[in-house]
Amino acid sequence: MPEIDYHLTTLVEITKEDISSGTPRALSSNLDLGKDNRTWNKKQLKALTLILCNLVRSWREDGGVFLYARDKRTIDKKFNPNQIGYSSLYFVIDKFIAAGLLTGGIAPQRTLGVKAPKLLSWFVVTPRVLKFAYELGINNKTVRIIKSPHVRLRNFQKHLQTYKPNAYTKYVEDQMKSYCEHLNNQSIMVKTNDETNEGIVEYGTKLGGQRIHLYRNYKTWTDIEELIPQISNLKSKIPNNNFNLGGRSGGYWHGHKKEDRPTILINGNKTKEADFPCSHINLCYRHETHNWYQQETYKELKEVGREQEDAYIISSVVHRDLTKHMVQLMFNVKGRPQVSRKFNDWIFARHDDEKKNATKQQQQFHQRHNFSNMQLMEMIENKHAKIKDYFYKGKIAGQIIQWEEANLVFNIANQFINEHGITTLTVHDEFIVEEKHYPMVKEFMYSSGYSEVCAKYSLMNRIKHM
Repeated sequence: MPEIDYHLTTLVEITKEDISSGTPRALSSNLDLGKDNRTWNKKQLKALTLILCNLVRSWREDGGVFLYARDKRTIDKKFNPNQIGYSSLYFVIDKFIAAGLLTGGIAPQRTLGVKAPKLLSWFVVTPRVLKFAYELGINNKTVRIIKSPHVRLRNFQKHLQTYKPNAYTKYVEDQMKSYCEHLNNQSIMVKTNDETNEGIVEYGTKLGGQRIHLYRNYKTWTDIEELIPQISNLKSKIPNNNFNLGGRSGGYWHGHKKEDRPTILINGNKTKEADFPCSHINLCYRHETHNWYQQETYKELKEVGREQEDAYIISSVVHRDLTKHMVQLMFNVKGRPQVSRKFNDWIFARHDDEKKNATKQQQQFHQRHNFSNMQLMEMIENKHAKIKDYFYKGKIAGQIIQWEEANLVFNIANQFINEHGITTLTVHDEFIVEEKHYPMVKEFMYSSGYSEVCAKYSLMNRIKHM
């Protein structure tokens, strides 16, 4: 989910008169602007500008649902260069929700005495608020990023944490700086049919598109009581301390709908996706056996009648979607009983968020077989006996594997740029490349990507002992 990025700014100056007259006022006739419809102060206008910059930049991600912690805290200037105060920020959000420019809600308070992370509040972007921003001159071409590091450390509540740079973070900073500089010298276009009717969204400054500044997001979860034993057990063995969990990046082309990705053009050329199939399974096999489990995707295997070789195919009567979801849980949830409960929550659609539930079709697949959850897990364990010790270790283990994936992918992306001049766009475990480069990328992505720096800080060898 996108979050409020305090490093965003714009050269456009929004005044009281701008929002109280003309088209913006017509779009927000019920927006309470105070006495005489024009009494917002400078701090509130700064907060308004920040909010609009964030909406314009990230509304495509996860349906435009923004999460934020509604707490009264001062954010370190390192992460908040414009010094936007929480009171001004919440003032603008609340006014916009009340006016219908945003939809959203405030998270309920935790029960007194219960030790648990605070819930996050949320708001959702609407077409009307985007039009409001565009009318004020806030768009992809006018939003800027105040200099900020590429490495970010967050706790469970997604609060940015201060950290002392080390060899690894310096390595990642240099790597991501070089990667983003390269991307900004390209033209990356995405056709879209969204409700703003923008048609084509351009990234990279070569032809005047949106400037790219990618973040690598790492996680420190010592604020979650149930995870403290796992983290404490690892602490003495972590040379890197807080930078061994997560590390993925997002935004930009990541935020577009999956069906829009085939429309991506790099420097005017058509693109194709090359991905690591069954990524977590593959990485565990690579670490355990020094060989990949598979290099062809399920689609590629199916085309030549070899689909049974796919990591998620465990039986002719168990649908691949069910196995895939169960495997994801086995890598991220501690213990078989809890995995089973999480699987049931998914398959029986018990989540309030529909995106977290199985589809009707997946539910139908489930109804066609008589296997229990435990039997399904056993079948997966039997097929992948060589890596079964990586299962059921909990959230921390899943984040360690994700760290391995993120470092591998970005190392490969930079190698292709530095050694071959090939532009690759990363999306978690896949690369988007120009079609003409696809065969080469597909051939070499399994034979490169590891670095001595990343190998030094990897905790893959610790998962089995957690």
